[in-house]
Amino acid sequence: MKPLLDLDLLNTFAVVVEVGGFKEASSRLYRSQAAVSMQIKRLEEHLGHRLLERSNQGIRLTEPGKTLLGYIDRLLRLNNETLSALSLEPLRGQVHFGIPTDYAQTFLQQFLPRIRDAFPELVPRVTCGRSRRLREMANTGELDVAIVTSEPQFEPEQRLWSEALCWYASSSLSVTGEDTLPVALLESDCALRDMAATDLKQASLNYEAVLTSTDVDNLYAAVESGMAMALLPESSVISPKVRPVRLNQLPGQRQLTMNIITAGTLSSSFNEPLHECLLAAARATHERAAGRSG
Repeated sequence: MKPLLDLDLLNTFAVVVEVGGFKEASSRLYRSQAAVSMQIKRLEEHLGHRLLERSNQGIRLTEPGKTLLGYIDRLLRLNNETLSALSLEPLRGQVHFGIPTDYAQTFLQQFLPRIRDAFPELVPRVTCGRSRRLREMANTGELDVAIVTSEPQFEPEQRLWSEALCWYASSSLSVTGEDTLPVALLESDCALRDMAATDLKQASLNYEAVLTSTDVDNLYAAVESGMAMALLPESSVISPKVRPVRLNQLPGQRQLTMNIITAGTLSSSFNEPLHECLLAAARATHERAAGRSG
């Protein structure tokens, strides 16, 4: 019989990889650095493989470590789902939601009243951040529910909403394929930044990043002022002076899809009503955005 995996050791390994070191993981796990190191050593001995290479520059995953990491999220999520399925407690107390920064302000205005009406004993806690960071937090159980950008490398997820995604520029900015294009880009690790970088690389266009920011609103401000062009979701465009860029080298209008993911920390009986609150808030948010841009 093959040995059973210790989920506590797996969780420690996942946290060490996520934060990039033993010292940082010890703070997250409320354990000493020596205890964290000992847990990783026990896991390596249990599996018969070295999982991490340690150096002055930090840690690096070995090939067995990469293989293990690919399974950990599913194992930990199944553990959470199992415990939740056996719990008969009503949904009360704190529930932690993750909302993408670029949608937080308008979305929360619609979502919070609905969740309070549906679950009066629930205490919502919200973390705003970039989609990929929220996905990591849901996988480790730090978030119960998160809204994330759909990306092809992940398993099918429940769709929340979609909207048009396009390159935009102000009517005052001359955009041709012959000149160096001024571009505004997100500076953090996110799907929208990757899509913009891929478009520009595949188009073989000369460009200069004249503005970088962690906030889509700042990209839009650069576009509206005539400073730069940028890849933006349609809901962020509110001025008639801003128009889609027409260049043969760049792709036309695409779809940006946002999905709901859960950590499995809540009973499955609550997933449907929670999702209904999220869907209703998403519909109201986009109806409001459509009215504002129209």
